[in-house]
Amino acid sequence: MARIRSIKPEFWSSEQVMECSPTARLLFIGLWNFCDDAGNHSLSVRTIKAEIFPGDDIDSTSIRGMLDELSSNGLIVFYSSENKDFLHVTGWQHQRIDKPTFKHPPYRPENSAMPRRTVDDSSTPERRGEERRGEEGSGEDIPPNPHGGGENLELIGEPGQASKPEPLQPIIDAYHGLLPRCERVVVLNPKRRKRILAADKLARSVCKSQGWPYVATEFWDAYFGECATDPWMRGEVPNPKNPNWRQNLDVLLAEDRFASVMDRAIGSMRGEA
Repeated sequence: MARIRSIKPEFWSSEQVMECSPTARLLFIGLWNFCDDAGNHSLSVRTIKAEIFPGDDIDSTSIRGMLDELSSNGLIVFYSSENKDFLHVTGWQHQRIDKPTFKHPPYRPENSAMPRRTVDDSSTPERRGEERRGEEGSGEDIPPNPHGGGENLELIGEPGQASKPEPLQPIIDAYHGLLPRCERVVVLNPKRRKRILAADKLARSVCKSQGWPYVATEFWDAYFGECATDPWMRGEVPNPKNPNWRQNLDVLLAEDRFASVMDRAIGSMRGEA
């Protein structure tokens, strides 16, 4: 059943929120009304469209894109349970609910790496408030991964895309292989793609300027190998302000730390101490 939720004033100035488009922010707020009292909702684009944008000309692709935005900025996380896909709004503990009801399976971090499209998680800006019951819509789940395969098959990008071209896949493979405690890449939206390509371009340029041949697999194994030497970068240091947060690729490729880790990675490839 739908419920009334409240919004903290600091929601509007949150950096996580401001990174999202205005329509994605509206979708985020709308999700709170239709999530169950644990902050969970079925990962059904059709249902979400019917519930939040019933009178708007917004297609499924746009809804998926907005969910990707929320995920990549740590506002929601995708998970699966019993072969069905769901999303979880993080920071839900800020909601005060007198008589909670739970419609969907509970979110557990170990279930957040899904073979289908999913959503990331982080802190959310709900405020403690009162709620009332309303009507909840229904719809169909997002179709299964068109590639088929086993439980651990990753979907990176849009459904129906058989593979990712170089240089993205070697980077993601190295990240998954060397940093298993970090959040897995299950959605490759334009913002994340841009960050990965920018990092790869800089690495190629620096290697060339130093007279060192750039080989993607070699460099990114070295880069994430350097990350793995630091407890925080390898995902072993929790965030006391947000217990649901997990170390992720976006943070590890952020400009402010990429250069220093890259220097160490190139040094290790050269055999320097």
